[in-house]
Amino acid sequence: MPALPSVNLTQPEKCHLLALARSTLVDAFNSEPSTNHPDTFHHRSADKAVIELKLGCFVTLTLDGELKGCMGCIEGERPLAKSIPDLATSSAFYDRRFSPLLESQLGRISIEISLLSPLSPLSVRSQAQLEEYLARDHYGLVLKEEGLKAVFLPQVWEQFSNPKSFIDALKVKGGWPEDYWSEKIEVELFKVIHFSDESAQKT
Repeated sequence: MPALPSVNLTQPEKCHLLALARSTLVDAFNSEPSTNHPDTFHHRSADKAVIELKLGCFVTLTLDGELKGCMGCIEGERPLAKSIPDLATSSAFYDRRFSPLLESQLGRISIEISLLSPLSPLSVRSQAQLEEYLARDHYGLVLKEEGLKAVFLPQVWEQFSNPKSFIDALKVKGGWPEDYWSEKIEVELFKVIHFSDESAQKT
């Protein structure tokens, strides 16, 4: 079953990735790119190795503690140096659940980055069987069926009291009826390491 991503980040490396995301948001409102833009960083060798990793990644924005945008890719097709700025931009301006980020809100935005483990397929015949499995550990979950697809990060478990409500909410997010289940639904599990600029400020 899923293990944590095979990368052990130092606190400076986490701060480096968070700075990458935040500088992208700042640059979106500036006519001239900042000196902290990913293309102009003077990378230390360790930092450079980190940003060249190809991992599934999500960037989550919160405004005054409330979700403001979340976009990601579940498989690492591009290095983090490319995916993190793109996902930060998408979370800020193209998450259709929310209005675009305003420049006046920048100082109140917190950024969280989640790096994903490889996806692990799980064969189940019923939702009850999946619920039983998820009761053992709070994995991230992907559901797929004939063009429909939905993803919940492990952190989303904080909003739910039991596996059934977690799965039902994910089905609704993906476009299935809440009470729907089919053996054709593909199930994939994953874990993450996640860190935010809020936690970075506390260390």
